Amino acid sequence: MIAACLLSTAFPVAAAGAHSGVWVESTSARAAAAFWTPARLRAAKPIEVLPRRHGTRPAVRSGRRGEGGRVAALGIPGKDFGADFEQVPDPTLPEFRVNGALFLSFGIFGYARCSGTAVRSRNESVVVTAGHCLNSGGRHGRWFTGPMAFIPAYRYGQRPFGIFPVRWIDTTRQWRADGSENYDVGAIVVGRNQAGAKLGEAVGGTGIAFDLKANQTFDVHGYPAEAPFDGETQRICRGTRFLGHDASSFVFPGPLNLAVTCQLTGGASGGGWTIADGRLNGVTDYGYFDETSPAYGAYFGKEVARLYGRAARMR
Repeated sequence: MIAACLLSTAFPVAAAGAHSGVWVESTSARAAAAFWTPARLRAAKPIEVLPRRHGTRPAVRSGRRGEGGRVAALGIPGKDFGADFEQVPDPTLPEFRVNGALFLSFGIFGYARCSGTAVRSRNESVVVTAGHCLNSGGRHGRWFTGPMAFIPAYRYGQRPFGIFPVRWIDTTRQWRADGSENYDVGAIVVGRNQAGAKLGEAVGGTGIAFDLKANQTFDVHGYPAEAPFDGETQRICRGTRFLGHDASSFVFPGPLNLAVTCQLTGGASGGGWTIADGRLNGVTDYGYFDETSPAYGAYFGKEVARLYGRAARMR
């Protein structure tokens, strides 16, 4: 993995309000398609490496090689550790089209990107991602409310199902309160694409599960954009096993986060973790600078269920 480089330059961000969730700068799908040119899409860097003030812990953490043994409870397995983030040959297939790349504009400060997953909801418009892709976290955290768009099945600038402008964003309350990595989950409500279709109509959505046992086997999805990847293709770590919890997870209240065997890089943040029945049950939050380090994601418990409920009710 590679380290996130956090500088001191400020991003243009909005102050967090008392109420949960905020509206993003409004734009139509046609305007979003015109704004997000192939050049801008290629220029988008993982959100962890863009300059930021009011930042929280980097989602791809810095660290010395050899620091991979940060898993408590089950320990790290031996020779089978480290699933490859293999390329998805055809991201338009039903099982993959729900995964996409999330693009954010910070004006003169550049363009950023994360990953996300379309989930089933009553409004057919919900994407689940990492909290740090939407809000810098903690009591002094700020919302990212510039132009933002979700492109399902993104591949080399192609938009096979159109582009969906983001309308509204939210995170767990604990992420905004103290930047707890145990709660680093966000939700997005998108508008219709250029053809006038809702996200659910265009690509469907995964089911989503809460309060399950931690010991699951996950498929990890995402768009890693730092070397050796370039963010232009969807990737998957198949059958990654639950390892335990990051030792630092015990510092914060709430359900402990989860470690799995996937060697990812920046840009994969927010990518979905699906379990055997195809339901979403986690997202990528961070990793360490070490090829033998796990990837970490938040447990989907009651607070994530509340977040999903708020997003599903938005119109």
